[in-house]
Amino acid sequence: MSERQDDFLRRTSTVLDEAEHGIDGATRTRLAAARREALAAAERTRRPPWLLPAGGLAVAATVAALTVGLWQVQPVDGGLAVLEDIALLSDEADPAFYADLDFYAWLAEGAPPLEDDNG
Repeated sequence: MSERQDDFLRRTSTVLDEAEHGIDGATRTRLAAARREALAAAERTRRPPWLLPAGGLAVAATVAALTVGLWQVQPVDGGLAVLEDIALLSDEADPAFYADLDFYAWLAEGAPPLEDDNG
């Protein structure tokens, strides 16, 4: 801290200490009673110490269950078919080409030569 801040803190501390000594007995008694009531109220609203670990464990168990559940989900059977349909509908090729696609695949593999019946 700078010297200016240190000086301010010293003067503030001195003023507050002097003000404390100038408080009469009745005011001190009321302040002490108010302090005790505030501490008692804070003690009553304090959560049990086991609540935080139990809550953390519940959150971890929920995350684990969701992770395992989502990991086990099987893909929908029709999901890929829908994408294929969209690709077919948006393609510029003739739909008859796709009807004969197996034939074109067989032809690309190398069709066996045709046998001549003439002998």
